[in-house]
Amino acid sequence: MPSPEGAADSRSPTSKLLRGIASSPRALLTVLCTTLALLGTASWAAVTVLDYRDTLERAEEHARRTAVLFDSHARGVLESSVNLLERVAGRMDGRGIGAWAERSLTEAMAVERFGRMTLIAADGSVRFGPSVAFAEPETADGLSLLLRPLPPDDEHAIQAAAGHMAGQPSILLVRRIHGVTGALEGALLVAVPVSALTSLLNAFADDPQRHVGLYRPDGVRLAGDAAGSLGILPRLEPGAEQVEAEWTVGGERSILGLKRMTRLPVLSAVAISQSAVLAPWYTRMERGLVVVAAGIAALAALSLLGMASLRREAAARDALTNANAQLELANAQLEQRVEERTAALSSANLKLSRALEEKERANQAKGRFLSAANHDLRQPFQALRLFHHILMERLADPRDRGIAEKMGEALDAGEKLLHALLEVATLDAGVVRPQLADVPVSAVLEDLVNEFRGMAEEKGLELRAMPARMVIRTDRTLLTRMLGDLVRNAIRFTEAGRVTIGCRHRGRWLRIEVWDTGAGIPPEQLDNIFEDFVQLGNPERDRRQGLGLGLAKVRRKAALLGHALEVRSLPGRGSVFAVNVPVVGTERLQAPVTVQDAAPAETGDRLILVVEDDPVQRDAVRLLLESWGHRVIDAVDGESALALFAGSAGQAPDPDMVVSDFRLPGRYTGVQTVTKIGERLGRAVPGLILTGDTAPERIRDAVATGCRLLHKPVTPDDLRDAIAAILSERPAGRPADGEQRLEDQSVA
Repeated sequence: MPSPEGAADSRSPTSKLLRGIASSPRALLTVLCTTLALLGTASWAAVTVLDYRDTLERAEEHARRTAVLFDSHARGVLESSVNLLERVAGRMDGRGIGAWAERSLTEAMAVERFGRMTLIAADGSVRFGPSVAFAEPETADGLSLLLRPLPPDDEHAIQAAAGHMAGQPSILLVRRIHGVTGALEGALLVAVPVSALTSLLNAFADDPQRHVGLYRPDGVRLAGDAAGSLGILPRLEPGAEQVEAEWTVGGERSILGLKRMTRLPVLSAVAISQSAVLAPWYTRMERGLVVVAAGIAALAALSLLGMASLRREAAARDALTNANAQLELANAQLEQRVEERTAALSSANLKLSRALEEKERANQAKGRFLSAANHDLRQPFQALRLFHHILMERLADPRDRGIAEKMGEALDAGEKLLHALLEVATLDAGVVRPQLADVPVSAVLEDLVNEFRGMAEEKGLELRAMPARMVIRTDRTLLTRMLGDLVRNAIRFTEAGRVTIGCRHRGRWLRIEVWDTGAGIPPEQLDNIFEDFVQLGNPERDRRQGLGLGLAKVRRKAALLGHALEVRSLPGRGSVFAVNVPVVGTERLQAPVTVQDAAPAETGDRLILVVEDDPVQRDAVRLLLESWGHRVIDAVDGESALALFAGSAGQAPDPDMVVSDFRLPGRYTGVQTVTKIGERLGRAVPGLILTGDTAPERIRDAVATGCRLLHKPVTPDDLRDAIAAILSERPAGRPADGEQRLEDQSVA
């Protein structure tokens, strides 16, 4: 229990601010809508940044693979010429250019067949073959450049140049010829026509935003797109490959993939414009921005509707105040004249009746608003929860995962605040109606022990419930939640010892007590602890210690059920909270029922139909199911879902189950859609209904048709467990004849 040091916390500025927000529906609505807008915008920004990085990485990998593939094809075109040059020049090198006349018949036939070899002497004269002209920038003195001194390691290497042989644009492959003394006597050239590479270049440069070509390491283009000027290229070892993420090609920023040939000083280059790569990303970013803007607009519209409802309620209160003032005036005039008093009283009563009717209509409007807010505010939290789960699965960078985990903590805090504030507002609005029934108190105690045993064990506390066989008259759900809030509060503020749940039978009443061995509560704070947002011992407003609404909800539920609530505490020793409920009898002992172990949850590839009109929710559920290995087909409403199984042409395969929202546009709800699909397929199809509507009617509709019901926002783990449980009830691909599962879900 809270320590005495936190008694002044209820007067802190933060506590006053939160209490002010809770007491002002307008401020509460504004805070909730603003929080949702910020969370949605932050999630969209994080996903967009990650998508930008992923798009560039995929483009770099594509450029590298394309360069490697282009290099392999280009080497195939140049291979025969390189082999011929190596064979002929290898025979002549070290013997001089005079050894040309000693070529064998096979070599001579090979030269004649290719017909594109030229032998040049050191003085520039052509000894054999057609004339050669070097292209820019070697035109000025191509021969001197060709025969310039080279390092010893490169004297026997093949060089490459761009030029013309016999008037035809060609790639010139050059090998130097040395004499017996080692002096340079000339060079042997083999020309590969650029036309032999035209079909290959056209096949790889089919996109105007992509440039493909063969280049020397100094940037001289040998073959390829004339617009693709690359400048001085990085130095690569033979056979090496490289990707440059930032390279300028023709004045435009591009991604450059390079692969150097093993036997030639030639680089295969593929340049892809960054503007073309990022064009789809910009489109996705614009669409995401539209979705975010639409969500913010929807939240603003919802806020305006709420404000209008609150203004109508204020007008009703003003009308009631005016009627009361007129009634007091009439009572003052009753002493003067009986007739005037009777007339004035009748008029005042009439106005009062109208004002009460207006107030009742305002309360009904408030109830409808809370119902809509309860549903609509859960929707974006559901999408945020699923997208956050998908994002966590895809992140690998520890820094990115740290940011995503912080986002998850903020999302958890927002969900807890949403649930608590909506529950308080719903209780205050009178929307909740207790369903009184005869309830065995042992079942309530068993539920409490099962729910909080793990929480107590984590803190090293002992949690036990004293047995009782009484039957009480109450609403089991509301009573269990009210006692659960007391047990949770006791465990949270007890550092050592135990928490005990016991019962005392006193005549017509049963006193259910929750004892703890915590720090206790100062006597002057016993009344304050049931106020909204009051927390003793938590001046920092640490969210891990709760919101300060648990005991406030207990007080409201006790008043709704008509159960008296009491508290006693001794500082330093502990506290006891008690709830008095009426007793109607004694529980009869029942024979034990053998419970079979549940079948293990099935996993594997299953076909699941998702029916959801909200595109963000639909995409989130589809991506999550696909990440679990399932196949997914989707539809926006019941009519389009049924159309998937109409006729024979293009008919979709039978789904193993259906996951649907309850509220859908068109004629059918989610429950009706599941039923119609089963009728059309001639077999029962299991269904899982996801809804943010917590009205009891939703539960009855789902149970009546055998569907399982989950209330939004649902965690990915709960969704996975529910789907696995449904799929494990029937083998894959086999309908469960007449099988319907009725499962009642408590209102969240």
